[in-house]
Amino acid sequence: METFIKNLKYLTELYSQKDVAEKTGFSASSIANYLSGKSMPSITFLLQLKKAYKIDIDQFLVSEINKNNLAISNNDNYTKFIGNYIVYYYNSSAYKGKVGSYNYDILTFGIISVVNDIDFSSPKGIKTYGLFMISREKAEEFLKTLNSYKNNIQKINDFYMQFENYYWGDLEQNPNQIFVSLKNKNDKCLIILNNPPSNKKYVGGLGTVNSISRGREHVPCIQYIIFSSIAFNIPDGEIYNLLALDIAEVNVKNQINDLINLIKRLYLSPTQSGLNEFQQKRIVEDSIQNIISDAVDSNMFRFAKVNNMEDDNYYRLIKDADYE
Repeated sequence: METFIKNLKYLTELYSQKDVAEKTGFSASSIANYLSGKSMPSITFLLQLKKAYKIDIDQFLVSEINKNNLAISNNDNYTKFIGNYIVYYYNSSAYKGKVGSYNYDILTFGIISVVNDIDFSSPKGIKTYGLFMISREKAEEFLKTLNSYKNNIQKINDFYMQFENYYWGDLEQNPNQIFVSLKNKNDKCLIILNNPPSNKKYVGGLGTVNSISRGREHVPCIQYIIFSSIAFNIPDGEIYNLLALDIAEVNVKNQINDLINLIKRLYLSPTQSGLNEFQQKRIVEDSIQNIISDAVDSNMFRFAKVNNMEDDNYYRLIKDADYE
């Protein structure tokens, strides 16, 4: 018991007593009792320690640990993702392709929970739940409810299971990306986010989601998604614009000048052109069509990337958001 207390104390000094409590799902008072020797650790607590910090239980109980022999892998630390998130994205069934109008009602919301999988059935001991296509009010209400459960796996599981269309899955990572896989009876989706180079608690960021668009046709879809551990205290319109990212400014000045010169030749000096009204109209129509086609072709995104600068902007927005 003496060795266990020394090692647990070392772990709480290395990470903090609060961190150990959150990652194991045990209360701060339980951790304090273990540290003082007032109570013996349960098997469940030891298993949670093993899963959270990749420790060797036998070693932890019989020999003192230090930074050199404590098997903690920074790249393999999944517990920083444990928590509940609100997600912001577009209802892709409302339009095709990029945003075509400032129609704020196509903004939609969801919630995602990342929990310790106590039965170790999921990759890396992490399980995910999700609920999508809900109103902003419901998403914010559900986020508060889930946070009140304090990472209680059973309560979170029961919460999602009350909805017929809830999703479940897992989370994996490499040093650069986070992969959140979710599915239900009829659907699957994959969310990809940047992985911050830190073991601090993950608060969210900007990513993409591969899913099936709902609407007249069920077709593959990829779009941006904002992942946040707190609800934004900003209007829907601002969130809508955040998801649109920076669309390149379309410059058609040269084409407009060409069109003006064409109209001048056709209509200001009609006798010189030698064309009738129908021919003049067709020439203008064809010219406008070509201008629009060229402008779209030269300015349209062929693909979209979430770069590090953009992701950092969203990270700062989440960190600085108003919690009230």
